[in-house]
Amino acid sequence: MASTAKGFKVTDAERKSRVGIAAKTLDDLKKKTVDKFKLKLSARDIFFQTQDGTLVESDDYFQTLHAQTLLVWVKNGEKAETDAEILYKTIREVNDEYLSAGEKVQEFFTEKMKSKVFKLAEVLRGIDGEKAKLSLKCDHPEWFEGLDSNAKTKEDYMFRRAQDRIRGYFYKTREELLKNSALPQSRVQDLLSDLHNKLKLSKYNGCYFDRRDPTGSLCNRNGEFTCQGRWNKDKCLYSPPHAINPYDSREARIIFQTWNLDHVVERARSVLPQVCQALKGAECTIDAGREASVDVKAIYNDLFTSNNLKFVHIVCHDKGAHSTKKAGPYLLY
Repeated sequence: MASTAKGFKVTDAERKSRVGIAAKTLDDLKKKTVDKFKLKLSARDIFFQTQDGTLVESDDYFQTLHAQTLLVWVKNGEKAETDAEILYKTIREVNDEYLSAGEKVQEFFTEKMKSKVFKLAEVLRGIDGEKAKLSLKCDHPEWFEGLDSNAKTKEDYMFRRAQDRIRGYFYKTREELLKNSALPQSRVQDLLSDLHNKLKLSKYNGCYFDRRDPTGSLCNRNGEFTCQGRWNKDKCLYSPPHAINPYDSREARIIFQTWNLDHVVERARSVLPQVCQALKGAECTIDAGREASVDVKAIYNDLFTSNNLKFVHIVCHDKGAHSTKKAGPYLLY
C-alpha cells in the first residue's frame, strides 16, 4: 500500500464533469469516486481506464500511474471512448460540409473504426510538419494541450507512454499467473521478481517511443514510425506503408494511441500457457539429479521486447489467433 495519497483527475465516460481525487490505493479511489459523483453503485461495480483505453485492473498498476493522471470511470461492461475516437467525432463535426461531398464521405461514415482512423490520419496530413523538430513544451505548447503530465519535452512524454504499454503487459501477466492456483507459487514469485528486475534495468523499454535513442527506438531520429506489418508478414503491405509522426502535432499524438505493440507470438494464447507449463515442469522434473529451471530470458524477450513485438497501424493489427506462431518451450535442463 502506498504511504501517501496521490491526486488524480477523474471523469465519467461522457467527459461531462471532472473532479480531483486524492487516493492511496485503487480501492480507495473507487470508494471516493462513488462518493464524489454520488453514484448509485458500489465501489466494486466501477472500473477505471486511461485516456487511451487501458484498463487499470490492479493496484500494482495503479501505483505506477503519475499524479494528476486523468482516469475515466466506467460501469462494469462499459467502455469509454478513447481520445482518438473523440477526436474523430470532433473533426467529423467541424468538417461536416467538406466531408459530406462526394462518394468518399459515405465510406468515411459507414466503415469500421479502423478505416475511420486511417482516413482521419490522411485528413491530418496537411498539418505543419516543421513543428515536429521542436522538443520543449515552451516551444510547442499546443502539442502538450490536454495532457496530464509534468513532462517538459515531447521525448520525455513519449518515453513514459512506451513504459506504460510495457508495464501493462507485466501487470496483466502478473495477475494471470498469481490467480492460477495450479502453479507452484514460490516459482511464480521468483519468475515475476526476475522479470521485474530486468524491466527496471531496461527502464521498461521506454526507449521504444523515444526518438533520442538511435539504437532502441522504433522510430527514426525525426520521430516517424513506420508500420512493421501484421504478425505473419515481413512488412506493411500498404503502399505507401502506414506511417505516423506523433511528434508532429497534438492530433498526431492522439491518433498514435490507436497504433499497437502487437505480440507476434501471442501473449495470452501462447506465451502464458507455455510459461505455466514450464513452471509446473520445473517443479516436478529432475534430470540426472538436477532440477530443471525456467528460461527467464526467453520469457522476458517474448513478453516485453521487440524480439516478439511489432509496432503496427490499427488496420494491420490482426486480433485473430496467430496460429502458426508458437511459444516456448521455456524449460532449461
